[in-house]
Amino acid sequence: MRLRIQDAPLVTPNGVVDQTLTFDDRSGRILPPDAIRPDRRIGLAGYMLLPGLVNAHDHLELNHFPRTKFREVYPNAHIWGEEVSAQLGNPPFAALRSYPLRDRCWIGGIKNLLAGVTTVAHHNPLHRPLRSTQFPVRVIRRYGWAHSLHFETPGHLLKSYQPGRPWIIHLAEGTDEIAAKELRRLAAMNLLTADTILVHGVGLTPEDAHYAIEKGAGLVWCPSTNAYLLGQTTDVRPWVRAGRVALGSDSRLTADGDLLDELRAAPEIEGVDVTTLFRLVTDYAARVLSIPGAGALTPGSHADIVVLRYQDHPHSALVKTRRRDIGLVIRGGKVMFGDPEIVQRFPGEFRPILLDGQRKLMARQLVRGLQKSRLSEPGLVL
Repeated sequence: MRLRIQDAPLVTPNGVVDQTLTFDDRSGRILPPDAIRPDRRIGLAGYMLLPGLVNAHDHLELNHFPRTKFREVYPNAHIWGEEVSAQLGNPPFAALRSYPLRDRCWIGGIKNLLAGVTTVAHHNPLHRPLRSTQFPVRVIRRYGWAHSLHFETPGHLLKSYQPGRPWIIHLAEGTDEIAAKELRRLAAMNLLTADTILVHGVGLTPEDAHYAIEKGAGLVWCPSTNAYLLGQTTDVRPWVRAGRVALGSDSRLTADGDLLDELRAAPEIEGVDVTTLFRLVTDYAARVLSIPGAGALTPGSHADIVVLRYQDHPHSALVKTRRRDIGLVIRGGKVMFGDPEIVQRFPGEFRPILLDGQRKLMARQLVRGLQKSRLSEPGLVL
């Protein structure tokens, strides 16, 4: 079915555009506005349409873990990683690790979807559940990854890198001398290229940042994780000026929560205003991750849409949004969940839920997936 949403402006980096949005719910793509006659017109006066958000960094199977650390501030996240690894056989971690991988991944997908995220960069193996067409969000598939210089051998680092594909690695996640030297170590291995995406980068010097940007690398910023573990975060201003930075939520093991929480956690930095934050989860993120079709509401893009009540300052509205405020999320042309008065205007089968105390409707297949899961999402009641 070809659906046309009208009376709701589109939110872009430059503000709002009064334009109808037509998409095909079978192909899941946005169509040219006047190229084809729609089968159904849906009016959404009083609302505005944003691109589905892009989360540039998560560990999808770890979002049922509690936020964990064993000291107030770490000089380097390597130390935190070793301390957590030493506890994996003890409560509560042993029990949490025993849940089926499908359930662990599913809850990570639901966490993202409920925050308006439709595309996620998963930093771990592309587990089989993440490749399912029924998974709540779109997980990027064409990528390489390595955990970090500390936890990987040189041989694995070189093997994991594939030219022409985004290659993602935790780097300089610390404030000590070890973190400060990591970028040059990476460069010495010929692994600092236009395919490289650095996650965290707290220990990068201004000279490091300039050098990495010259090489064409990108950065993923996770401010709440940085503040929680390291007591400070990355200077993203040079990356913003280059348009080579995206926002990532990280998992609940270290982060405030979801991508909306991360937007609110971003510190007030000169040059990083609400419009920049909007771009860090839309078009900048799609550019950094090399995923055409995401982060914009343009013909040929994925029909991934977030609907919010109209406000005069849409970028500011997004930064202040909580998941209960989201009116509707569409992924690939299909309604995933939203407010009953909007959802009922679209085709599909839906079931009632409560999200943080707010009544919503959710697509039947997602509710079935949640009913099968041994894990539950905090704040979500079927």
